[in-house]
Amino acid sequence: MEGDEILPGYPRYRIHRGRIEMARLEGRGEDRAVTYVPLANFACTIRREVRRTDGVQEELLFELEGHTPAGPLPAVRVRAAEFSAMAWPVREWGARAIVSPGNGVRDRLRAAIQHLSNPERTTVYAHTGWIRRGTEWVYLHAGGGIGQRGSIEGIEVDLPPELAGFILPDPPTGEAERETLSLLLSMLEVAPRRVTWPLLLYALAAPIGHPMGSVYLSGRTGARKTSLALLVQALWGHTAPHPPTNWEGTANALEALAFAAKDALLLVDDYAPTGHEGKQKELQAKAARLLRNQGNATGRARMRSDGRMQPDRAPMGSLLVTGEDLPPGHSVRARCLFLELNPGEVNLAELSRLQLEAARLSEAYAAWIRWLAGRLEEVRPLVRARIAELRPHYPAPHGRTTDALARLHAVWEAVQQHWLEVGLITPAEASRLTLEMEGALRQVAAQQTGYQQDTDPVERFIPLLLALLASGRAHLAHRHSAEEPPPAPERWGWRVQAGQWIPQGPQVGWVDGQGVYLEPTALYAALNRLAMESGEPLPTPRTLWKRLGERGVIRTQERGGRVRYGVGVRIGGVVRDVVQIIDPHIARTPNSPNGAENPVQDDEKGVGKNPPVGNSVFPTEADGLWSPGGENSVLRDRKAPVAVGVGRVGSPEEGGYEVELGESLGGPD
Repeated sequence: MEGDEILPGYPRYRIHRGRIEMARLEGRGEDRAVTYVPLANFACTIRREVRRTDGVQEELLFELEGHTPAGPLPAVRVRAAEFSAMAWPVREWGARAIVSPGNGVRDRLRAAIQHLSNPERTTVYAHTGWIRRGTEWVYLHAGGGIGQRGSIEGIEVDLPPELAGFILPDPPTGEAERETLSLLLSMLEVAPRRVTWPLLLYALAAPIGHPMGSVYLSGRTGARKTSLALLVQALWGHTAPHPPTNWEGTANALEALAFAAKDALLLVDDYAPTGHEGKQKELQAKAARLLRNQGNATGRARMRSDGRMQPDRAPMGSLLVTGEDLPPGHSVRARCLFLELNPGEVNLAELSRLQLEAARLSEAYAAWIRWLAGRLEEVRPLVRARIAELRPHYPAPHGRTTDALARLHAVWEAVQQHWLEVGLITPAEASRLTLEMEGALRQVAAQQTGYQQDTDPVERFIPLLLALLASGRAHLAHRHSAEEPPPAPERWGWRVQAGQWIPQGPQVGWVDGQGVYLEPTALYAALNRLAMESGEPLPTPRTLWKRLGERGVIRTQERGGRVRYGVGVRIGGVVRDVVQIIDPHIARTPNSPNGAENPVQDDEKGVGKNPPVGNSVFPTEADGLWSPGGENSVLRDRKAPVAVGVGRVGSPEEGGYEVELGESLGGPD
């Protein structure tokens, strides 16, 4: 193989006896002669110019093949940007690849390789999912591509090692197609329908479009959640006994895999925060980043070294997560559909049978992909339109949950059409399956309320406040007297020491017979410390007060045309801006059953047989515990006279608190 000529018949570069040599012209005039000097002890050429694309950016790679006098060298890929530095021969071929010494030799070797090469040009895809190839939609997988006529030759896909098993076979036809599709129906039998229906539809929805949320399969160890999840992952040809990835990976690595698994489902296994607090917080932050980015279809913005922005790499497919624990964060949980699997709920016989058939599950999925390839531009807008129409069927505490369930229902309609066309099911069976599917999705919708309320800052506010006071980490003072304990002092962070009531911890507000008034700055600092220790910090003060006001937990006022979440109340003769809790919310505590006459009933408790323990913020007069010095009080303040017949002063609605109107005060707004 030779390059351009330095003299007629003498090429400038040549490969001779397994080495690259360069011509050198010596002498003058008629005495000129050409000699050849080796540039390296090996020979190589660029076989292919590979343009590798991940759907967002392209990278040029050189694929080289080489040999030495002793034998061939393995083929290597080198980035075009690092090719000219010629540091790659030793990196790729080790010490046996020797570049000759001397000034400029590396640059001459680079030029020689390019002169001696005649590479073919090709495109390699670094992601799964749909691409447009001419007028046809093609679905990429690790083994090539599938279009509406089946497998397509000549497509090269280079995926990360974790996704190398995502290989789909040739789609079956006729009776073979019906047999493999019947395995999808069998997957419904492996576990309760409230688990298998959402899992199957979420998997079949992956090639239709981004789901704007994840499915989270939770359960105790031994519940077989990973085995069930691996069965779903096998639809893409991943039949290895281990998941493609887990939460031990770095946040950047998980984000890159979720980006590469375009229009596919990626299983991220085993979310189980353990160990010391630092490791738990690291895992929680990792999960929050990935699940939030998945739900928002956004990635982490980055800059190049030259100051230009890089395109973000948002998750492009669907995420199936398993875990023994649930990720914290109200907004994070709103971006997940939680399915709980209990021990003993998996049909082990059916699971074992399908595990033996795992290789055929990818055939069923390949048939689904081929059917979609010819109708993708019809199915996608139809599913979007049906989501809007089906939302009223799945009311949920968060709109994202409603959208997720409506999407699964809409996808079922497309799946149903496919199964009817190939003769897998009859119209009567389709109607039966539809009713079964709707019941399962409604059951899932009902279960999401509890998962989301656990992290809802509004739902957590009162329990956190009561825990703060009960643990002695803060206290409320008497609104009208700094010298006296408040009514029911044991409830508001006071303890009896040496026969006297002593406040515990810092003061975070005031209380009287009419309501609870909280100092916003002091309360938030103490409350958020407790919330962070429990692994679930509160939102910012402004956001917290706003949500509490919107949900009617705290009282609001209008000042200057704006809604303020602090109210002006006279405290000890001074008007202060405070957060006032509307008393039914603080009254609903889980410390006793509902009294028959209690106007504020706890929905989770039946009416008890005992007398009421108090009809609002404070116990009744008959309890004799709330008034310092009450004649029936077991713990009596020695300094306070006996107070006979002291009762409720009146509710805020009756004007039982003082507000200075017309004053502009600081505080939460």
